[in-house]
Amino acid sequence: MKRILFIYILIIGFSSFVSAQDIIPKAKTKAERKADRKKMTLEERIEDTVPLDVNLPKANLNLPGDNKISSVEDAKKFLNETIPNLSSDVKAKSKKAKKALEKAKAEVFDGRSFEKIAIDKRVFKRGSGSRLLYQEFYVLKNFQKPNPYLRTVTWYDEKNKKFVDAMTRDTKTNSLLHGPFKEYKGESLAREGYYYLGAKHGRWMEYDKDFNLLNKEVYNKGFYQESEISYYDADSSKIKEIVPKIYGKTTGVYWKFYEDGTTAEEGHFDEGKKVGRWVEFYPGGNRRKKVTQYPRDIFDNSEPFVMQEYSADGKLIYDSTAPK
Repeated sequence: MKRILFIYILIIGFSSFVSAQDIIPKAKTKAERKADRKKMTLEERIEDTVPLDVNLPKANLNLPGDNKISSVEDAKKFLNETIPNLSSDVKAKSKKAKKALEKAKAEVFDGRSFEKIAIDKRVFKRGSGSRLLYQEFYVLKNFQKPNPYLRTVTWYDEKNKKFVDAMTRDTKTNSLLHGPFKEYKGESLAREGYYYLGAKHGRWMEYDKDFNLLNKEVYNKGFYQESEISYYDADSSKIKEIVPKIYGKTTGVYWKFYEDGTTAEEGHFDEGKKVGRWVEFYPGGNRRKKVTQYPRDIFDNSEPFVMQEYSADGKLIYDSTAPK
């Protein structure tokens, strides 16, 4: 009797175990779970990772419209709207960096061209030892006309081996400076900068014998980079006025032009104050109209006065220096 009862209990227990296996699903292996996730959509993966009955903590990340991530739906929205925008930003920054690199490569000086204009190297040497003057510079390989609004440019006289500041020279024996310029005194670098078609360009630095900086000026093709330039036309090809600016102060040569490009007035500013001799011209730029003398510098408190006046046909009609 006891044996029959034991067999009965054993059969019932085994049947219950089999039923429990049918009710409780068998856990999937890692490989099976990975295969299932591959078949899911992005939304299904989110739901599979984050159970719907779990409350997510409030996130600090703002979604479009200043909404916070607080649910699976918010997470979906973030993935669908914000992530693509971030991807676009990354691509845009990558393109910008690539352009900057290409520009930097183009600006590397190769000794053959400057600002895409062919050049030749020149070296001037005089003296020796501590009295050595050594100048290394570049000139145009093929002549190009300088900016007509400049009143002087720097040439290298190939025959006499010297620099000349003038607007025009014989291009057969003179070359316009264009490109890097360096000047050494003894073994010390004394001056360096750039020229663009005969005009100072870029950063110019001067040093003492111990390489201490004495002066620094920045130019843009002949004019101080900070200069205020106004024009007659919309495409900025006809200059009307050039107000010199350096380190935020009105200092340097002032120019005013007629619409045909000839000089209307020229003079000097020293920290916002007119100094020295100012000259006004009649249209055409070759005939003087009036010459006014201003204080010598900002420390001179003398009053300005008219020195000379001329008629339109060039006759002197007033001279303050003439005996009365």
